[in-house]
Amino acid sequence: MNTMKCAAAAALCASLASAMAAAPAEPPFLDVLAYQYAQCVQPGYHQADLLMQDGAGRYQIDVKGEAYTVELQERMGFSLQAGRGGPVAAVVKLDRPPTGQFGEQARWRERWLRDVAERSGVALEERALAGGARLLTVNKGEIKGKYVGQSLLIDPARLLFIDMAWPNTLDIYRGPDGLRQVRQVQDDVWRRMLSCPPAA
Repeated sequence: MNTMKCAAAAALCASLASAMAAAPAEPPFLDVLAYQYAQCVQPGYHQADLLMQDGAGRYQIDVKGEAYTVELQERMGFSLQAGRGGPVAAVVKLDRPPTGQFGEQARWRERWLRDVAERSGVALEERALAGGARLLTVNKGEIKGKYVGQSLLIDPARLLFIDMAWPNTLDIYRGPDGLRQVRQVQDDVWRRMLSCPPAA
């Protein structure tokens, strides 16, 4: 009888160990990701104005007359300065929705960005990344206003959205090459951020 119990216990332990090994790892906390990004973007950029939102939050977006409430379980925001103490090159928001809402939010956030592009008369740029992630960017057709563009990284593996606003604060966004300079800064920032190894 004891031998049978021991064998059953051993089989149960083995199956539990196998299930635990197969279970996906929990996504890293946003403060871990924010710290990691701060390291990866240096020395070209420096993190500033770090803001952690406590508890749940929400905001509303409208797409062609349809309203949708974006629920947030976690949010961490910060700006990236071009050089230490330099002008702000990007305003970053790391968002994680409540459990089970990632897919729905991804669809609505993408619809909203596509609508922005359509209303602005510009193309939505889309890039496929590793792990099923996608990067969407809309840039204005001319340098004007407070912001020159908006990006959204949809990362299903980490249940993460990275919302990036590109301020019109850098002196280089001038003259006939202004729009090209915007894209160069965007590519440089994303290259540095996406080069970060996965957080543990």
